[in-house]
Amino acid sequence: MVGGAPLRRALQALLLVPGIAWAAAPLPVHATHAQRASYRPATPVFARVHGPEHAVIQTPYDAVMGPLVVAPGTAVAAGTVIARLLPMSLAGTVRALEAQTEAARTTYEQARVLAHQGLVTPAHARGLKARWQADVATLRADSVRLARGTVRAPFAGTVRYRAAPGVLLARGADVVAIGGAGGLYATCSLTEREADRLYIGARVRRLVNHGRARTFAGRVYALSARADDLGLVRVYVHGVGERLRPGQVVRLDILGHRRMAMMVPRAALLVRHGQARVYIVAKGRARPVVVTILRMGAHRVFVAGGLARGAFVIDTGVARLRAGVSVRIVR
Repeated sequence: MVGGAPLRRALQALLLVPGIAWAAAPLPVHATHAQRASYRPATPVFARVHGPEHAVIQTPYDAVMGPLVVAPGTAVAAGTVIARLLPMSLAGTVRALEAQTEAARTTYEQARVLAHQGLVTPAHARGLKARWQADVATLRADSVRLARGTVRAPFAGTVRYRAAPGVLLARGADVVAIGGAGGLYATCSLTEREADRLYIGARVRRLVNHGRARTFAGRVYALSARADDLGLVRVYVHGVGERLRPGQVVRLDILGHRRMAMMVPRAALLVRHGQARVYIVAKGRARPVVVTILRMGAHRVFVAGGLARGAFVIDTGVARLRAGVSVRIVR
């Protein structure tokens, strides 16, 4: 046949065009099911290592100095309660809110039963539920403020009180000083939003070998009672390691409470122009799904977004995929 060789070369050249190649035959891909799993959100920070030193703790709000918890000059361990502040008005508010929240919950439960019986409208029950949830949120916020009235030693040391029992303390007044006598500890600063996710005893990991490995580096044992002038909260970490030296800066990951999210292989994640996405198989074609990265590990990524549980997520060759491309799952 005349012109057979040029025609074959022309067809081969056309097959190199991505759109035509994909239209010609489905791309073989490997896919895994998206799973729902628990993870701990990590807050990456740079922390400075400190040796035993002196610190002064201040009151976060107007309060009355409570009875002395330990005798002046006593050596205490890190995390020991060394003072108690008595915000009488706040304590009364918390007790009143507890009673109000319980009453709102009872009212909502009664309305929910009546709504099932058709005696009240569902909208009325939903309104009572919203009011109950608002009372619960207010109670939690005030309970957190009240809990901050318990002053704990940020590190092991000797206690020196700056205020006598029964004295009215204005916000920011000195409560107690502690001279360090323990081992190394690290400090870092977080925004108030980041600090709200933490808790005393939260696990901390240290990044070593240029961030390629993570080792256990202790726990959070104290948080500053209030933010500084820049709006940052000081976090104290104990157990950073004996091989470090005071003044050294280390990279830490502070882990929060466990949460549930969708988990996909890291190879399935594609980040372009600041936007993260994964490709799923829908009716034999690749469909992109925009996701938000919550936590990224060495082999898996926890994401949030429109990814459904059990969806087939493509985890091979995602860089060559486009929306609507015909694909074929290879087991």
